[in-house]
Amino acid sequence: MREKGLFCAVIVAIFVLSLPAAAAVDYMLYDNYGGTWSDAEKTLGNTQDDLMCWAASASNVLEWTGWGNVGGISNTDEMFSYFQDHWTDKGGMMEYGWDWWFDGTNNSAGWSGWSQVDVAGGGFYPTENFGDYFHSSSNNAIALTTIADYLSSGYGTTIAVYGPGGHAITVWGYRYGLNSSDYLGIWVSDSDDDKGGDGVRPNSLRYYDVSMSGGKWYLEDFYGSDAWYIGAVQGLARVPEPATILLFGLSGLALLRKRKT
Repeated sequence: MREKGLFCAVIVAIFVLSLPAAAAVDYMLYDNYGGTWSDAEKTLGNTQDDLMCWAASASNVLEWTGWGNVGGISNTDEMFSYFQDHWTDKGGMMEYGWDWWFDGTNNSAGWSGWSQVDVAGGGFYPTENFGDYFHSSSNNAIALTTIADYLSSGYGTTIAVYGPGGHAITVWGYRYGLNSSDYLGIWVSDSDDDKGGDGVRPNSLRYYDVSMSGGKWYLEDFYGSDAWYIGAVQGLARVPEPATILLFGLSGLALLRKRKT
């Protein structure tokens, strides 16, 4: 009887091992919402972009969402150059660059060590409420859930990563395993990954495995280190479709008429 049980256990083990491994699935923003990824790049000889990874990431999202296509500016490299021409070469965050792009004001003005506006500009959408389109989370423990939520909602998505330093990159997709919450890694573009040269740098979409430790999501082998973790996730919704704006307007008009009666 014991031998029969052992034989059955062996058969079950062989059957399980013979099953095909669960395939990993990549969810990509542009596959589900159109457009394509972009990668504003720093250059080695440019002394105006050394600490402006946040502006490069902001520019990638401005291009994809459509908010960046203003004043003859048409692509992420031109948007990045515009930031360089109007902000100092210091660290910052995407939200302040996006907000300034909308209304021309810098909510991080006067902060020591932070990038500052040194040439007036931005303010391309003064009648829009930036807060209606901006989304942000700094909860480390749910960083991957937030990324997945933002991408599946159609938001251009960026992250701030910390560890040996601080850096900002753009997230275009994520990989999951057995179920949609089994997070395995993320697809990103990074302004620093091809910095070692002058002229137009090659665009790159890179994949990094992720792992959870101590309530934080870490990128594996990010610039040769496993010490970088995701500290903030920031997203921007796309320019509303004209039909959507019209629909909202008609809904509001109908509501007003209903209230009058």
